[in-house]
Amino acid sequence: MQRNRLFALAILLVASVVFPTMLLCQDNSAKETYDGQPLCRTGRGVYPHPTYQPDPEYNNKDRKAKIQGVVTLSLIVTEEGRTADIKVINSLTPGLDQQAIKAVSRWEFEPVIHDGEPCPVRITVEVSFHLY
Repeated sequence: MQRNRLFALAILLVASVVFPTMLLCQDNSAKETYDGQPLCRTGRGVYPHPTYQPDPEYNNKDRKAKIQGVVTLSLIVTEEGRTADIKVINSLTPGLDQQAIKAVSRWEFEPVIHDGEPCPVRITVEVSFHLY
C-alpha cells in the first residue's frame, strides 16, 4: 500500500514538472495574427524592404541632455507595406521612444510575398538617435 502511494506521488511529481515545461516549449508563433490573417514567418533572408524611411526627430529635452542611443521596436508590416502594432522592446527615454514610434509609423515597406500573395509579418527595427 505504501509502495503504491509512493509510486503515485512520483508520477504526480514528474507530471507536474514535465507538463508545464512542454507547454513553454510549444511554438505559438504561427497562431499570431494581424487583422484576422496569420503572420508570415520570416526566414532565409525574407524580410520586408523599406521604401520610405524618414529619420526620427529629437525632442528638445533629450537634445539638451545630449542623450544618444538606440530604441528597439517590434512592429507588424501589413500586406500594404504600412506599419502597425508598434511596441517598444528596448527603451531609451520616454520622449525618444515616442519620437521613434512617430517616425516608424510613417515608414513604408515593400511587403513580404508568400505563395504569391503579400502577407503581414512581425519584425524588429532599431531607431538610432545620434547628435552630430
